[in-house]
Amino acid sequence: MAATLALTWIALCAPIVVFFVLGVDQQLRFNYSLIAQIVAPFMAAFFCYHTASAFPRMDSMNKILKFLGTGVLCWGIGAILYALYPLFHEGQETPFPWYSDIGYLLLVPFILMGLIFFKRTFGFKIPVFGKVGGAFFFLVAFSLSVQFNLAKLKDSDSLASYVATLGYVLGDPLLLAGTMMVVSILTGPTARPWWLILIGLIFYYLGDLVYNYLSIQGEYGTGHPIDITWPLAFGFIAVAALVIRTRARYS
Repeated sequence: MAATLALTWIALCAPIVVFFVLGVDQQLRFNYSLIAQIVAPFMAAFFCYHTASAFPRMDSMNKILKFLGTGVLCWGIGAILYALYPLFHEGQETPFPWYSDIGYLLLVPFILMGLIFFKRTFGFKIPVFGKVGGAFFFLVAFSLSVQFNLAKLKDSDSLASYVATLGYVLGDPLLLAGTMMVVSILTGPTARPWWLILIGLIFYYLGDLVYNYLSIQGEYGTGHPIDITWPLAFGFIAVAALVIRTRARYS
């Protein structure tokens, strides 16, 4: 079931890149990318909530999965707001910052709360390699984020723009570091879904990173191949949730 979902998800995401390579009409690429960015997080949220329902309401995994689901759901709401701007402004690209960025940025605290809750609930001690790995992920991701967003921070002409940019610079590295530390406390098959989540968040981070760089260079437009990173990221989270549900059913 998980393999089928993964293959289907990849097949539905692939046109974002294929259309670009084949030089398909820009409007079609624009529309397909927007739809993919809206549908993917909502589907991922569905799988997270659906898996949460497999556990008792007071069970820790129920709450953790709801945190994850709410995070990606907020991102999906941000994607809807992002898509609405061109509809009411003659097809213009959505500016930065915009109300959509509130939804995008809310993904970070909800997923971090899920990771923190996981750590506190199960009382696992983070091993040294987990701390080192988390620090490594954070430092590398943070360094790249600062480098790619430095111009945007300097050119911020409003408090909202500065705060939103800073949120992206700090948020994504924190997600990667937190997930790496959670993965390090798990072993065997139990860890596999969390590795999928980590891979998904790496795609998510790369999408944000390259998007910001292209935006600063004036080279980004909806339908660009980089748009595939976000739907793929949520695909990894959806598959991870399904794997957790499958194992809960047969455990």
